[in-house]
Amino acid sequence: MHEISIVYDTLQIANENGEKNNIKKIDKIFMKIGEFTCVEESSLKFAFESLKKNTICEDAELIIEKIKAKALCNYCNKEFIIDFTNKLCPKCNRYSSNITSGYEIMVWQIEGE
Repeated sequence: MHEISIVYDTLQIANENGEKNNIKKIDKIFMKIGEFTCVEESSLKFAFESLKKNTICEDAELIIEKIKAKALCNYCNKEFIIDFTNKLCPKCNRYSSNITSGYEIMVWQIEGE
Protein backbone atom coordinates (compact mmCIF):
# COMPACT_ATOMS: atom_id res chain seq x y z
CA MET A 1 0.00 0.00 0.00
CA HIS A 2 2.16 2.83 -1.29
CA GLU A 3 -0.66 5.29 -0.63
CA ILE A 4 0.59 5.70 2.95
CA SER A 5 4.04 6.88 1.82
CA ILE A 6 2.43 9.21 -0.74
CA VAL A 7 0.25 10.77 1.97
CA TYR A 8 3.21 10.99 4.36
CA ASP A 9 5.21 12.92 1.74
CA THR A 10 2.19 15.07 0.88
CA LEU A 11 1.68 16.06 4.52
CA GLN A 12 5.39 16.81 4.84
CA ILE A 13 5.20 19.10 1.78
CA ALA A 14 2.10 20.81 3.17
CA ASN A 15 3.65 21.31 6.62
CA GLU A 16 6.92 22.68 5.20
CA ASN A 17 5.09 25.09 2.91
CA GLY A 18 2.78 26.09 5.73
CA GLU A 19 5.73 26.98 7.95
CA LYS A 20 7.48 28.91 5.15
CA ASN A 21 4.36 30.97 4.45
CA ASN A 22 3.16 31.43 8.06
CA ILE A 23 0.05 29.32 7.46
CA LYS A 24 -1.40 28.05 10.72
CA LYS A 25 -4.13 25.83 9.24
CA ILE A 26 -4.35 24.14 5.85
CA ASP A 27 -7.87 23.85 4.45
CA LYS A 28 -7.34 22.09 1.12
CA ILE A 29 -4.64 20.09 -0.59
CA PHE A 30 -4.98 19.61 -4.33
CA MET A 31 -3.19 16.68 -5.96
CA LYS A 32 -2.80 15.48 -9.54
CA ILE A 33 -2.46 11.73 -9.91
CA GLY A 34 -1.92 9.87 -13.18
CA GLU A 35 -3.98 6.83 -14.13
CA PHE A 36 -0.92 4.62 -14.53
CA THR A 37 0.32 5.19 -10.96
CA CYS A 38 -2.04 2.47 -9.68
CA VAL A 39 -2.91 4.72 -6.73
CA GLU A 40 -6.30 3.82 -5.30
CA GLU A 41 -8.14 7.05 -4.54
CA SER A 42 -10.15 5.52 -1.68
CA SER A 43 -6.98 4.13 -0.06
CA LEU A 44 -5.23 7.48 -0.49
CA LYS A 45 -8.11 9.34 1.16
CA PHE A 46 -8.27 6.78 3.98
CA ALA A 47 -4.54 7.17 4.63
CA PHE A 48 -4.92 10.96 4.48
CA GLU A 49 -7.70 10.94 7.09
CA SER A 50 -5.59 8.72 9.36
CA LEU A 51 -2.26 10.54 9.06
CA LYS A 52 -3.41 14.17 9.09
CA LYS A 53 -4.36 14.11 12.79
CA ASN A 54 -2.38 16.48 15.03
CA THR A 55 -0.93 18.40 12.08
CA ILE A 56 -1.81 21.76 10.52
CA CYS A 57 -3.70 19.65 7.96
CA GLU A 58 -6.01 18.14 10.57
CA ASP A 59 -9.15 19.74 9.08
CA ALA A 60 -7.92 19.75 5.48
CA GLU A 61 -9.74 18.27 2.53
CA LEU A 62 -7.81 16.26 -0.05
CA ILE A 63 -8.92 17.02 -3.60
CA ILE A 64 -7.66 14.68 -6.30
CA GLU A 65 -7.59 15.33 -10.03
CA LYS A 66 -7.01 12.22 -12.14
CA ILE A 67 -4.66 12.70 -15.11
CA LYS A 68 -5.44 10.63 -18.20
CA ALA A 69 -2.64 8.49 -19.58
CA LYS A 70 -1.46 9.72 -22.96
CA ALA A 71 1.08 8.52 -25.49
CA LEU A 72 2.82 9.98 -28.51
CA CYS A 73 3.03 7.74 -31.58
CA ASN A 74 6.57 7.23 -32.87
CA TYR A 75 5.33 6.93 -36.46
CA CYS A 76 2.75 9.68 -37.01
CA ASN A 77 3.33 11.91 -33.92
CA LYS A 78 -0.32 11.68 -32.86
CA GLU A 79 -0.87 12.17 -29.13
CA PHE A 80 -3.68 9.96 -27.87
CA ILE A 81 -5.29 8.66 -24.67
CA ILE A 82 -4.26 5.11 -23.77
CA ASP A 83 -5.18 2.53 -21.17
CA PHE A 84 -3.61 -0.64 -19.82
CA THR A 85 -5.23 -2.82 -22.48
CA ASN A 86 -4.96 -0.68 -25.62
CA LYS A 87 -1.84 1.18 -26.68
CA LEU A 88 -2.66 1.18 -30.40
CA CYS A 89 -2.39 4.54 -32.18
CA PRO A 90 -5.88 5.49 -33.42
CA LYS A 91 -4.44 7.34 -36.42
CA CYS A 92 -1.93 4.89 -37.96
CA ASN A 93 -2.86 1.66 -36.08
CA ARG A 94 0.68 0.97 -34.87
CA TYR A 95 1.86 0.03 -31.40
CA SER A 96 5.10 2.00 -31.13
CA SER A 97 4.59 4.97 -28.83
CA ASN A 98 6.05 6.75 -25.81
CA ILE A 99 3.92 7.48 -22.77
CA THR A 100 3.78 11.24 -22.16
CA SER A 101 1.49 11.39 -19.13
CA GLY A 102 -0.24 9.15 -16.64
CA TYR A 103 2.53 8.54 -14.10
CA GLU A 104 2.29 11.90 -12.30
CA ILE A 105 1.89 12.21 -8.54
CA MET A 106 2.09 15.83 -7.45
CA VAL A 107 0.87 18.29 -4.88
CA TRP A 108 -0.52 20.95 -7.14
CA GLN A 109 -1.90 23.55 -4.73
CA ILE A 110 -2.32 24.13 -1.00
CA GLU A 111 -4.89 26.48 0.53
CA GLY A 112 -4.79 27.66 4.09
CA GLU A 113 -4.98 30.58 6.48
